[in-house]
Amino acid sequence: MVIREGRYRTPDRQAQILMREALKQKLKDCPVHVQRSEVEAMGVEMGLEGIEAARLFDRLKGVSWRGDYVRSDGGWVAAWVREVS
Repeated sequence: MVIREGRYRTPDRQAQILMREALKQKLKDCPVHVQRSEVEAMGVEMGLEGIEAARLFDRLKGVSWRGDYVRSDGGWVAAWVREVS
């Protein structure tokens, strides 16, 4: 995976496209509650590490999905998701 250096680590475009397609398959019934572990599992299927998948999912917010995170002290643990029209 190609990561650009800078303030934010940005996943490459191909990974974004793959994650967007995985989300479209997952989000047949919206809104849906998505666990972080499910996002990380989707990332593993794409060849990403769990944390990279979580970052990629976060970067797609507003582009491929809208919703709210369920947060804990360690970061987000789930998200209520609906597809962007």
